[in-house]
Amino acid sequence: MLRILATALLAGLIGGAAASAAAQTGPQAAPADPQAVPVYESVTATTRRFEVIKRLWIESWRIPLVIPRYESDEQAIAEFREHAVRLGGNGVINFGCYRMPGVSGSGTRYSCNGTVVRFL
Repeated sequence: MLRILATALLAGLIGGAAASAAAQTGPQAAPADPQAVPVYESVTATTRRFEVIKRLWIESWRIPLVIPRYESDEQAIAEFREHAVRLGGNGVINFGCYRMPGVSGSGTRYSCNGTVVRFL
């Protein structure tokens, strides 16, 4: 009986240590504050490992009338950070904005895309 109890205790200690190690090396939790989400123009701008969650605004079925347009790249960055948080990501890579000529005098707007990732 004592041997079974000792084995169970040892298994519990080993399991707890393994769970603790997995929690420390597992994926980082998504930040609750969108301002904490880093945005990189290139995947090579960071050396951190990541997994792709979703590429935004580049799916082949989208047409130019449906892709969001932004007044500035700062506005786009803020919205991409919010998308990352909603999707469970903690970063945006390959982010880029491109000038789109205004329609009917609405001025220059930006079309932007990027990839929401979870840094590991």
